[in-house]
Amino acid sequence: MKSPAPSRRRPTVVLYSAPGTLSGVDVALRREGVRPIRLTSLEPRPVSPERWIGRVLRVSAPDTVVVTSRAAVAAGVLPWRRAHGPRRGAVEFWAVGPGTARALRAAGIPRVRAATHVGADALGPALDRGSPRSILYFRSHEAGPGFARALRRRGHRVLDPVVYEAVSPSSFPASGRRALTRADLLVVTSPSGLTELKRRMDRPSFAHLARETPTVVLGERSLRKAQEYGFRRASIAPATAAQRFTRHLLGELRHARA
Repeated sequence: MKSPAPSRRRPTVVLYSAPGTLSGVDVALRREGVRPIRLTSLEPRPVSPERWIGRVLRVSAPDTVVVTSRAAVAAGVLPWRRAHGPRRGAVEFWAVGPGTARALRAAGIPRVRAATHVGADALGPALDRGSPRSILYFRSHEAGPGFARALRRRGHRVLDPVVYEAVSPSSFPASGRRALTRADLLVVTSPSGLTELKRRMDRPSFAHLARETPTVVLGERSLRKAQEYGFRRASIAPATAAQRFTRHLLGELRHARA
């Protein structure tokens, strides 16, 4: 009688992101025999609307609102709409991805548009159709003013209030460090997440991670940050919808394990 073949270790994917990001991917990965491990990168902390709402209300009403995260919906869009009053159809809402779009719809905004590619940079060309826009862009402090400046260079008028901060969790468990060193694939969802990961790890471990671990990021800005930090095998996910995102991860795993 043949002895059973040794069982092969399930591949692991570490998802390093803010809480709730890429919802649905865990279930899809488990269905394919992949073990997902969630590690929290940065947690959103709203900035009091008293610090920014007056400046926003003093300027003329925008025709376009750009939202690049779910946290910006709660911290920015909702307080602004309460203060500004609902004006159905008067403002066009653009979301960076399906998770942000779902958060906007849950907040009572039925018509939400999105770029065809992942990442904030993809919104620029999408917003260029027609006349220059008056854009309200809710952002975090960590996101910086770069995206707003890029939109202004394209001819748009942009107001970009900081409505939340991304703060580091109080602790980084040893189990998280071990998971990173053993991962078959790493997913990091933002440039600030990459920076936080670099800060949390010792230099040799981070260098080994960047050199050896295939990494999937969201958008061109995250890819540039990954390349700056020495990640040799970084790719951009073509979409953040759970099914397409999972297919991309499975393809990257097959390539890595070939």
